[in-house]
Amino acid sequence: MEKSHGPVIDMTPDGAFIDPPKPAPASIGTIIARLIAFGVALCIVAVMFWAALFIIPVLLVLGVIGYFLARGQIRASFRRF
Repeated sequence: MEKSHGPVIDMTPDGAFIDPPKPAPASIGTIIARLIAFGVALCIVAVMFWAALFIIPVLLVLGVIGYFLARGQIRASFRRF
């Protein structure tokens, strides 16, 4: 198997470099579809962020309440003995 010895330089026989092909310009429809997809994704992320901001404090309060209720249940079960 032959090893490559560096990059391949595309040149014409007269010594000029060959330009790489340029990408085709995007159509207006493609640009609008990408902007709409980006807007929808941004809205979904924003809703998830705000939901997390509202849910996390509620979960923390419920966790503290659950801790004290469980602690009370454990103490009540020890009082029976």
